[in-house]
Amino acid sequence: MREPIMSLSLSCDGATKVITASGEIDMSNAHLLVELVEFLCRPSLPPIALDLSTVTYLGAPGVDALLQVRELVTSAGGRLTLREAPPSVLQILGVTGVPPQLDLDIASARSPATVPPVVTRFPLAHGQGGSRRPGPRGSFDGTVPADQPAPSG
Repeated sequence: MREPIMSLSLSCDGATKVITASGEIDMSNAHLLVELVEFLCRPSLPPIALDLSTVTYLGAPGVDALLQVRELVTSAGGRLTLREAPPSVLQILGVTGVPPQLDLDIASARSPATVPPVVTRFPLAHGQGGSRRPGPRGSFDGTVPADQPAPSG
């Protein structure tokens, strides 16, 4: 039997409702997180903590779901806390510029400042062989379009 792509569990930590998400949060399942929070957003809404410690992938729909969850909770007068976000999740949130929008407390997680930087890989320039550096930009190859003057120099 196949393991589910994502699983959600609900528990209590004192007065706080803790939602633990595990696995991949993607377009096939992000709505389930939103639906669970909608269910919890009733009068006398308790604080809600979202434990992401075992999330292995967070896609764009997952980021959108976090924004929707934040909106649901704050609109209902509640407070949302993000717990145990792994570095990969913090990196995705940082790259997308979401942390200021979410205004979440990051409890027991590494500081976003300690998340490794995003590495952009460039395709190798033609003729660069095994070099890992991109070729020079705008290099002159000796040909000039007929409608432009030749460079001087």
